[in-house]
Amino acid sequence: MTSSAEIYRMAKTGCIAGLVGGFALFSSFFWIDNDIGVPFGTFYKIVGMLVGLDGLPAIIFGFFAHMLTAALIGAIFCICSTLHRLLQISGVPKGIIGGAVTGIQVYAIFFMPITLYLMMPMISDHASGTSLVSSEQMEIAKALMATSDDILWGSLILHVLYGSVMGLFCSFMLYEDYSMKEIGRSHV
Repeated sequence: MTSSAEIYRMAKTGCIAGLVGGFALFSSFFWIDNDIGVPFGTFYKIVGMLVGLDGLPAIIFGFFAHMLTAALIGAIFCICSTLHRLLQISGVPKGIIGGAVTGIQVYAIFFMPITLYLMMPMISDHASGTSLVSSEQMEIAKALMATSDDILWGSLILHVLYGSVMGLFCSFMLYEDYSMKEIGRSHV
């Protein structure tokens, strides 16, 4: 049975690793915005627009929502690693692979439904002019709709990258745990 102190420690470890993974993607979003030809911060702005914000407040909200989500996913990843011996992060390769699988799961379970059923309809409304938006916002929405397939595939890659970085950092922070278990096994 896992103690509450152990769960708390794993949650902290995962939270930090999740934030590292989230920050690893931070610059990617600005590079992607540039590549698509939309203003910097568009990804975060779209997230903020879902809750009714616009401009800089939408970007700030989107950034914090994304980082909070990254930290939460990391915490859950690390806590779940204590549930069964097969899930334990017992080395760098296992951390990276477990993180990558987690990234795929997050993409499939959360990102795709939110994107397909919330974000894309909102962007489509902006692109078609059915919602009251400026001509600049309409052009941004059109650019996003034109590249939506590339965005979806690129997002899968970014979720795998996020998970891999998160798993890598979890394994770094848990190095003493699994190296002590190896030492204990070698003395038995």
